[in-house]
Amino acid sequence: MSHDKFRFGLVAAAYLVSILFFVRLPALVSQGVRHGTVLNFVRVTTAFTIPTAALIIVLIFRSLSRRDPLRANYERFRRTYEVSVDLAVVLAIGTHLLLLSLVMILQVPFPADTPAGYWLSRVPTCLVGIVLLVAGNILPRLRPNYAMGIRTRWTLADEMVWMKAHRAAGYFLVVFGLTLIAWTFLNFRNVWWVLGPGAALTAAGLPMMSYLISTHKRPSSPPLSEGSR
Repeated sequence: MSHDKFRFGLVAAAYLVSILFFVRLPALVSQGVRHGTVLNFVRVTTAFTIPTAALIIVLIFRSLSRRDPLRANYERFRRTYEVSVDLAVVLAIGTHLLLLSLVMILQVPFPADTPAGYWLSRVPTCLVGIVLLVAGNILPRLRPNYAMGIRTRWTLADEMVWMKAHRAAGYFLVVFGLTLIAWTFLNFRNVWWVLGPGAALTAAGLPMMSYLISTHKRPSSPPLSEGSR
């Protein structure tokens, strides 16, 4: 099975599940709201937003890979690229199924003091941690492109800067993911103390790191002059 068939198959399955459970989805609004239009809007949003987002992700990456000025590099990391897009789709569909489970079975808000509530409440952050671990192992295998990775003018201008930045980012994401998973079970109520700073460092710190790597790059040796030979 090709990667495209796998992704579109997952999205189609998610739409099918949403349609089957659409009528039975309880309204995610307060009991004081009774207007049918509002209820239908909430049902549609709950049932179809994430599968639509997954479909958009697939289409965007297909378009980017075909229009990328550096598309010649894709053959150097084709497998890593395909697995990365697969991972994004699997994460989106998994989140969607988790949300439907919470709504249909546990009737959000669910009792967190029950065994099912205890584990299901920790699934989202554990999923994020697992994705960070996988991403940390994937990043060093990427090569310059405009679709994924740390795409700054410094990394795109120099492949050595790209490789060093992504190797360092890979270590950071692995540590971030492990810390997030551990903190989920050690102190779940304060998991935002890990998730918030980690997300900020990922969004702002990694691009800044690529700049620092580029400024500290060892200059190449100048060619020897005729007189020095």
